[in-house]
Amino acid sequence: MQSVVSMTVSAELFLPHIGTAFSVRWQADEAADPPITLRLDEVAIARTARADHRVFSLFFVGDAAFMLQQGTYFLRHAALPEQPMFLVPIAGASDGYRYQACFNLA
Repeated sequence: MQSVVSMTVSAELFLPHIGTAFSVRWQADEAADPPITLRLDEVAIARTARADHRVFSLFFVGDAAFMLQQGTYFLRHAALPEQPMFLVPIAGASDGYRYQACFNLA
C-alpha cells in the first residue's frame, strides 16, 4: 500500500505537468482494468477578490475507446502522490473525451 503524502493542492502544482499522463483508478492504490490514462491538457486559473481564495480547473483529455462517467476517481502521476479528483466529462469528439476537475479552495 502506498503511503499518504501530505501536499497543498494548487494550480501551480499541476502547471509543470501539462501534457503528461495520469493513470485513472476507481479505488485508491488499485490498478485499473483496463488501464485508463488521461493527459493533462490545460490548467485554467480564475481570478478572485480574496487573496486566500484559490479557484482553478484542470482539463484532461482521454482517448475515444472509453468514456469515464462523472464521478470521483484516483489519479496517479509519476511525479505526484495519488489523489482523488471529481471528474466531469465536458466534451466528446471522434478522437476522445475532455474532462474537467474544478477546485474552489479557501
